Amino acid sequence: MSRAHADFVSARLGVWQRRIQETADFLILAQAGTPLAGLLPVLDQLVAVHNLTTGLVSDLRQSTEGSLAGTDVGRQYLSQLATALARGSRAATHLSTAVIGLADAHRVTARPGSAVPVESELDVTRGHAAALRSLHRALKAVASPLAEPESGSKPSPLPAVAARTASRR
Repeated sequence: MSRAHADFVSARLGVWQRRIQETADFLILAQAGTPLAGLLPVLDQLVAVHNLTTGLVSDLRQSTEGSLAGTDVGRQYLSQLATALARGSRAATHLSTAVIGLADAHRVTARPGSAVPVESELDVTRGHAAALRSLHRALKAVASPLAEPESGSKPSPLPAVAARTASRR
């Protein structure tokens, strides 16, 4: 493994760890107020997750186009970024569920004497909790240390997802 590539990847993984952790820290579910008041913070959180995944896509593209992609450490890095991207995308999906729950609760509570439906509250709570779990899984993907391949070793095996897909054929 090229020491320069390993140092670069290690530094980039540190950046992604910080960015994912900052995004996860930003996902605080508003506890008080009306469904409409809770909608804006969740939309801001959705934008933060979108920005995170956009950055991951950009880094994947740049890393794929360079010489790093042809190295073992580069392939492992790309796999880690792809896993973090998948987890980040799931977080966005879960936050969208929370947005739907808040919008539904706002629609129902707009009528006088209406209470927030339990289903909407559950959608918000579960969607938000699932988004946070997905971001923690994304953090775990970029926090795993790089393996030191032995000199003269053969290329890394297929990533786990590709191997599972191949075995189903």
